[in-house]
Amino acid sequence: MADKKNIIDRRRIRKITGSFSWADHRLITGGFLDDLPAEAILLYFFLTAVSDRYGVSFYHDDRIWHILKIDLHNLGQVRADLINRGLIAYRYPVYQVLALPEKPITPPTAQELAEEKKKMGLYYIQKIKDVVSHKARSSLC
Repeated sequence: MADKKNIIDRRRIRKITGSFSWADHRLITGGFLDDLPAEAILLYFFLTAVSDRYGVSFYHDDRIWHILKIDLHNLGQVRADLINRGLIAYRYPVYQVLALPEKPITPPTAQELAEEKKKMGLYYIQKIKDVVSHKARSSLC
């Protein structure tokens, strides 16, 4: 099969030695990279390169930003984007590259996130009011 390929340098054909990582070809053919920022693609492929057979990587953020030249603030944003798209999971300090979802997931827009944050804020304000009201009624009894 290799003879039918247009191999440019036969002396330097890649061989699997030691550890091995892979990236699902559907990343490209399935449109998963289409609207990802370059730094997110860079982080994703870095994690696929350093993860074990379960997709788990123990590289810490300080090491990642040093290697990839992504500052810690941007690294956090890029990580959140990949998480929102269902491409990785993260529980400090461990990353896991996940099996690709059936189709690309579109993360919520900034407006949708702001609306959700506002709803949660209103919910917690109401909970506090309920607790205060309950305590006030209890102290009257």
